[in-house]
Amino acid sequence: MDQAAGVYNTEFSHHANDTISVKPEGSLEKTREPAFSEEKLGTPQVSGQSSESENEFNLEVWKRVMVEQLVTLGTEINQKDLAAVESGAKRILQQLGPTKTLPPTSEHRKLGLSILESLSNIILSNIGHYSQDRHYLDIACYVTDGALPFISPSHSDPADWLFNFAKCCEFRYELTKSLEDIQNAIVCFENTLRLTESGHPKQLSRIETLGDAHRRRWDQLKGSDDLTKALEYYSAAISMAPQGSAIIPHLYVKMEGLFSAWSQADKTHEIEGLERAIEIQKHAITLVSEGNDHRSTYLHTLGRYYHHKFNRSGNKDDVQAAIDSQTEAVKLAPEGSVAKLNIMNDLGASYQARFVSMGNLEDCSTAFQLHEQVLSLAPEGDPNKVGYLSTLGNLYIQRFAYLGIKDDLSKALEILSRVVSDTPPLDHDLPGRLNNLGLAYKSRFDHFGKLSDIDKAIELQGSAIRLSAEAKRHQPAIFGNLGESFQARFSRLKRVPDIESAIVVQMRAVETTPDDHPTMPGLLNGLGSSYELRFSLKSSNPRKMDDLNVAIEHKARAIRLTPEGHPKLATYLNNLGLAYENRFLRLNEEEDSERAIRNICRAVELTPDGHADKSSWLNNLGNAYRERFRTWKALEDYEKAIAAQSQAISLVDKGHSNLPMMINNMALSYFYRFEQSGDQEALEKSIDLFQQSANSPQGHPIHKFNSARILANLLLSNFRPGFIQAYQSAVDYLPQIVWLGDVANTRFYQISQFRDFIEEAAAAAIQVGEVSLALEWLEQGRSIVWGQHLQLQTPVDDLASVNSELATSLKESADELYSTVSGIFSSSASDSSSHLRPIDWNVQRQHQVADRYEELLKQVRQTPGFERFLLPKQATELFKAARSGHVVVINVHKSRCDALILSPNKEGVTHVPLPNLYHNKTLDFNTPSEILKRSSEGTGEYDGFRGIRLKSGMDQYESMLYELWVCVTKPVLEGLGYSGDQPPEELINMTWNTTGPLSLLPLHAAGDYSKPHTRLYNFAISSYTPTLSVLLRPNSSPHTHSRILAISQEATPGQAPLPCTKQELEHIKTHVSKSIHYMQLTDSEATAREVLSVMEEYDWIHLACHAYQLPHAPLNSSFKLHESDLTLQQIMQKQFRNKGLAFLSACQTAFGDKDIPNESSHLAAGMLIAGYPSVIATMWAIADRDAPLIADQVYSHLIKDGNMNYEGSARALHNAVAELRGKVGEKAFLRWAPFIHIGS
Repeated sequence: MDQAAGVYNTEFSHHANDTISVKPEGSLEKTREPAFSEEKLGTPQVSGQSSESENEFNLEVWKRVMVEQLVTLGTEINQKDLAAVESGAKRILQQLGPTKTLPPTSEHRKLGLSILESLSNIILSNIGHYSQDRHYLDIACYVTDGALPFISPSHSDPADWLFNFAKCCEFRYELTKSLEDIQNAIVCFENTLRLTESGHPKQLSRIETLGDAHRRRWDQLKGSDDLTKALEYYSAAISMAPQGSAIIPHLYVKMEGLFSAWSQADKTHEIEGLERAIEIQKHAITLVSEGNDHRSTYLHTLGRYYHHKFNRSGNKDDVQAAIDSQTEAVKLAPEGSVAKLNIMNDLGASYQARFVSMGNLEDCSTAFQLHEQVLSLAPEGDPNKVGYLSTLGNLYIQRFAYLGIKDDLSKALEILSRVVSDTPPLDHDLPGRLNNLGLAYKSRFDHFGKLSDIDKAIELQGSAIRLSAEAKRHQPAIFGNLGESFQARFSRLKRVPDIESAIVVQMRAVETTPDDHPTMPGLLNGLGSSYELRFSLKSSNPRKMDDLNVAIEHKARAIRLTPEGHPKLATYLNNLGLAYENRFLRLNEEEDSERAIRNICRAVELTPDGHADKSSWLNNLGNAYRERFRTWKALEDYEKAIAAQSQAISLVDKGHSNLPMMINNMALSYFYRFEQSGDQEALEKSIDLFQQSANSPQGHPIHKFNSARILANLLLSNFRPGFIQAYQSAVDYLPQIVWLGDVANTRFYQISQFRDFIEEAAAAAIQVGEVSLALEWLEQGRSIVWGQHLQLQTPVDDLASVNSELATSLKESADELYSTVSGIFSSSASDSSSHLRPIDWNVQRQHQVADRYEELLKQVRQTPGFERFLLPKQATELFKAARSGHVVVINVHKSRCDALILSPNKEGVTHVPLPNLYHNKTLDFNTPSEILKRSSEGTGEYDGFRGIRLKSGMDQYESMLYELWVCVTKPVLEGLGYSGDQPPEELINMTWNTTGPLSLLPLHAAGDYSKPHTRLYNFAISSYTPTLSVLLRPNSSPHTHSRILAISQEATPGQAPLPCTKQELEHIKTHVSKSIHYMQLTDSEATAREVLSVMEEYDWIHLACHAYQLPHAPLNSSFKLHESDLTLQQIMQKQFRNKGLAFLSACQTAFGDKDIPNESSHLAAGMLIAGYPSVIATMWAIADRDAPLIADQVYSHLIKDGNMNYEGSARALHNAVAELRGKVGEKAFLRWAPFIHIGS
């Protein structure tokens, strides 16, 4: 044969006597002139005038010179001097040129052809050594191409020369993948075949070689014509081969290999391609005798095709055929050979596939035996060993998924980590191995709940997808696995980008997978679960039910596509049951409950007792029975619920992260029984189980929090001791739920999951006289996110004096964490690369820094004197918040309402019950927005309001302020010893810290406006604070301030005009003396980038512009500046120091989110936390014409004799509002009441 497909040799044809007219283009430029002239070398003359003796002399000289050049050329090749080789080859061809025109009988021509043949042989005989050297291959193509014009039609075998040129082009194609080379090769091979007489000894090999060339072009272009022609030429070669020839099985192997490659390249014909490959391979095996060395190889390949087909079809007959073929192949393979190890490894993989598909533990054991035997026999340095380890590592994962043996998971991680580290970066197996290691990390997260494991899984699987994309290999299974990892992290952290990313990658996997592919049910099941998880988000999204219905559709389709007996069928049934149960809880339709129980029951029935998932199915079944019992009170359902949940708990591993959740679920079943019947035994059992769940060392903190909260409520309502301890446990879980390692907007969402909890706990503590404890809890459970930001800004100077290295590390971690947790990571399904965004290193880095920060805090607390460093403040520390006046903490809960008052220079809390607050109609109004409805008529300046026109409801508003006076502020004043009818001679300072819906109401404006001197402002200068800790923060000295930055936007594009902003800044400027640096940026000057840059240099800032409040995502809230928005996120990331006043002269800058009212999720609180200790803001829209008056009055009080002092901001605003009130009238609440002061 000229050449075996896929393996290049150096067998070229060497006969050259005739000429042909075919001349493909050469590859080398003829740029160098020969070193010697033809005359000097004795090149034969063609004039015919020389004598015969002279010609003979010239011929001998020329021959000697040419032979010397050929010898030199051979030496240069051996010395790898390719530049000299190129020059010499060109020179020889040029010197042979004149012989082309000589007659065939000429001795000169005959000698020239002999020299040409020698040149060709020298070049071609070395091509095997230089097959990876482009320069040498260019020379070879040049020489063989240049030889073609010398060959005449009468030459004995012109096809040999043409064949040689084609082979050189083919060699170069393999290196460069230049289509021109493979196309030239095919054309020349076709001409070679046409020039080859029928029956010629080389005809068969040349037919095969032409088939190989078409196969190579098909590998690159995947053109159907090349596939067809390759198969035609192989078939023709088989037909031509003598019966019994060894070449026939060899050709069949090529054909089945081509069909196999086709099945991989064209997924629509995957099964057809594999079936054709199997058919041909089986025929090839029949042609190989029993003792033939190739029989084992052919059987091994047949087994691999069956295995591949099983992976595609799921047909158990295919995997059995794979096992049968590979078992026979193992028997025939030579002992100790590498081939035998490969066959044994693949046989183990086939048993492994059958175990995963059918759940037979004997197959698992057989697979382990084979893989371990292969590894024990593989010699050190065997390049296949990493592949053997990979298969074994995957088997450990699969057995762990079935049996839950923790040691299996440890071994899988150890082995697969080694596999990934030993796999070269460009290895085509690397994406799959990264994916498998990711699966191992996800399994460990599922079992133990360690967040770093799911981060690692996402990182690895994301890398696998990127590498596959770079190699242009789409692998839907990896997309599906990455989606499930995103699901798992979403379930833990509730990061919205995670669930959106899960849906994106899983949708892509489903869309690119045929319905009959065995992975399709799993992909559909995963996608359905993601839609169901997105449904679980608490939002006002009108598509919520759509998500749940889509989830049910996908999961039902997954089941329809899954054959009976498939080991994953139970998983899909369970998950469909959960979706129906979810819909039942929302719509209360009995049919959904029945479907849920029916599907989960079947999942339990299909799952053997030793399976790791059975406890989960039983837990879910118990929950479904429990909810049906709760709805229809059938005792049988309660008994079934307890039975299923008891069995689930008995089966689950005691270290599993789901155990606290399962115990909590069973506790709820007993609790509902007690609730329905008063069964005291059920009560006792529920209390015991809730305690077990709440105190569990493992598990998701939200599950343990829920258990502790229900336990506390249960103990309190049934007059049992221990509820204070239970509430304390729940409070302690809050930092783990609202975790510093997540971005602020996600933490705000987490807080919405336990709305009014802290009010409930504080009310319970107050009920038993633990008012100081109630104060501590309220501080821990309100403005949690802002409190965490404050914590990260805590100075470490005292620690540095004891341990400077630890202080530096803590400060670095805190600073990095502050910058990351203030960030916002978005994910858009419309962005084609959005599924990669959450894989961004920033997310995982944030988690790592949070873990590092918490570890450093533990080290700090082991340092003498720092045992309580950054732990929640105790009451004795909180008392100091009342440095400049009374601080009133108000707790609002349905069980009771109370005011806890801190006073200057006083240790302890003054407790004032507010018995008339909760059930009063005050809270029916909830927020001013319920009274001041936004008009739908536009945003013009018709009513004179800055930003948004409002409809007034003055009667309702006055009534609300009266109720606030009677139920809240008057009792507080009386608790401090003031008569509600007799204002003091000097106004007192009061800072309000509120909870619940009261956080959204204007306490500072409370009063009985039907009588004189019965308004809060007659008694006190009011301020607000989101947290007591911010009042304890060391503030900058006002005496160091000398710089004011003023911003205005009179005409912001897309917003209503604010004509009075110009006047507002003019008023401020009148109070500025030469000693004060004043800068103003107006209109087009005030871009977000410019303002943010200048803010760093100035002590105070005044913003007269529109503002945009996003309560659900407060860090996205912004000030509307020229052509851009200045977001709170951008401001907070600056970590300002030594600032003073921030005057936010815009609408609704202190209006929070009614869903998380305790969090003060508004711009004003954000500016306070960002470093401005004193903030003037607005609770709703303000009249544009009032802003200049307020600013004028405020700055006239704060700037005296060229000195700036923000510490009088509350009093300055109080006086300014009094001036405005005197101008517009006391009952013009819309005009004066929105202005408030926040901070110190």
